[in-house]
Amino acid sequence: MLIPLEEAEKIIENTEFKKANIEEVQILEAVGKVVGEDVISQKNVPEINLSAMDGFAFNLKDYEKYGRLKIVGKLYPSSKEIPELKEGEAYYVTTGGPIPKGANTVARIEASKIVGDYVEFSEQLYEGKDIKFLGEDIKQGEVIIEKGEILTPYHLGLLTIQGINTIKVLSIRSCIIASGDELKPYGNIPDSISPILLKIMEKFGKPTYLGVVRDVKEEIENKLREATNTCDYIILIGGSSKGDKDYSKKVIRELGKLLFEGVNVNVIKHGGVGVIDNKPIINLPGQVVSAVTVFHQHGLHIISRMINKEVRKYESYLLSEDVDVKHKMDSVYMFKTYGVYAKPLRWGTGLYSDLSKANGFSILKRGVSYKKGEYVNLQKFVF
Repeated sequence: MLIPLEEAEKIIENTEFKKANIEEVQILEAVGKVVGEDVISQKNVPEINLSAMDGFAFNLKDYEKYGRLKIVGKLYPSSKEIPELKEGEAYYVTTGGPIPKGANTVARIEASKIVGDYVEFSEQLYEGKDIKFLGEDIKQGEVIIEKGEILTPYHLGLLTIQGINTIKVLSIRSCIIASGDELKPYGNIPDSISPILLKIMEKFGKPTYLGVVRDVKEEIENKLREATNTCDYIILIGGSSKGDKDYSKKVIRELGKLLFEGVNVNVIKHGGVGVIDNKPIINLPGQVVSAVTVFHQHGLHIISRMINKEVRKYESYLLSEDVDVKHKMDSVYMFKTYGVYAKPLRWGTGLYSDLSKANGFSILKRGVSYKKGEYVNLQKFVF
């Protein structure tokens, strides 16, 4: 029985799944992984007021009063002592050097004219000019990386300057099983969906590929028992429809609880969700576009519940062309984005080439004609 997507969302929201484990690893090992808890800054950046340019630091009121200032010293990034400015004085400062106490502006060296021990300036000046103030970039105690974000190489400088050498990442033990007599080693078709999901699930922890199982009820049951004993999150690909050899949902129901069989949305309609021993199991269709979009719609929602943080990413784009939804139910459409625009790709469930081009997908309403220039909300393929 297919249910409305909104009802499926509520069921997932109201189900208590096994909570995800987290582990602490070195920051270099964490790149590409999903962060398991908010990362809090340990100190202000910068830790003191710094010059953003080579030039002279001084108090603007002094310059307005005297018209020129006496050069009394030089400050570099390596300078340890921060002097206190006296009336009518200026310090030469290089980029990254400390600002003397009492100074509130910096005049750039190219706008400075030195006459003996004095300096005057030829540019417009104002308080705060070319100064990086304490905590301007990062304030101590603020969240600098949110739980649920993927740690990227660009985060490493941020963590290093904070003195953070280890970070907690998700450590979900997941199992992936593919079912189908047509798949190798039983048939001639390679299992081409599992590799996609294995690489995605690597970002959340340690996935295990349990291989291909035939469309035999007892074999599927045995493989699911094995998965339940070793993993906390189970993906079962195939056997999701209502054919003679579609046993997946029957086995889930017998071993645990089938939360729903599917939703009344084309492409993702046969994706089901269940629990066995409080561990989530998602049953994906055996067609690639269906499998991937079901995983993003329901599978990532489940992971969001396991970590109490939404990991699905949504963005709005302008349609690059008209889209007429002539199907009998709401339908999933894949899109490729260009700047602020989203171009609809071909509609279907087994389109490997279009899936490789897509940046995300959206669920469009049946019977609605969407016009070029309208906004469409996409769930992004960020993993």
